[in-house]
Amino acid sequence: MNEFRDNLLARIEQAEEAVRQAVERQDAYAAEVHGADLANLKRLAAEHGVR
Repeated sequence: MNEFRDNLLARIEQAEEAVRQAVERQDAYAAEVHGADLANLKRLAAEHGVR
């Protein structure tokens, strides 16, 4: 389970960074795409009890 959790948390961190970069570039489409990915990852984490 630790590998799953660690991988999920790393993917969340990457998605958060991608959203930040897209916002900085004022790329609304990329921000929306990465934001949706982030929301899905956070939902998955919640479903599996990962904080």
